Amino acid sequence: GKPFTPYVPTIPIPSPIASALDFGCGLGRNFPYLRTVATRVDAFDLPPMIERCRAEVPESLVNLSDDWDDVRQRRYDLVFAALVLQHIETEACAEFLADFSRIAPHTYLLTRGESDFDASILDLVAETDLFDIKACAAVDHDPATHQLRQIAPLAFEAARRGDRRAHYDLLLRSRS
Repeated sequence: GKPFTPYVPTIPIPSPIASALDFGCGLGRNFPYLRTVATRVDAFDLPPMIERCRAEVPESLVNLSDDWDDVRQRRYDLVFAALVLQHIETEACAEFLADFSRIAPHTYLLTRGESDFDASILDLVAETDLFDIKACAAVDHDPATHQLRQIAPLAFEAARRGDRRAHYDLLLRSRS
């Protein structure tokens, strides 16, 4: 019942961005934001979601794909993954993070600390040893604006020790 508004990061995102990938795009909630910061926006999700998204979003606005093998061969300035990694099995999540580190110098994550599979997403990011953490903040959903609201900027290690049910904004810089 809440408005379908994009999640705008509460931490600085690098600019300029020529190309961005919306990983786990769903029905395109974040397309309006991404189109303001990137010249080209590609989006990936599972086939049923891409099919639904195609019915909702003019294809000229965003390049939609359900073929990860194809998408992971491309290069981007930014991978944008909002509220998706927490729903992916741990091993697959680590593989996606490895792909992100190869295909883009920056990855933005909005994630709950704990996955649906009882793993810490923040620990998984650290254990891959593929990224430098450029920014980290605890966030929540502002019921008045339906946007993200920053609770506090945090050191990444403090976030890792924090509430695993909390949500975090992270900007990762690939070491590749």
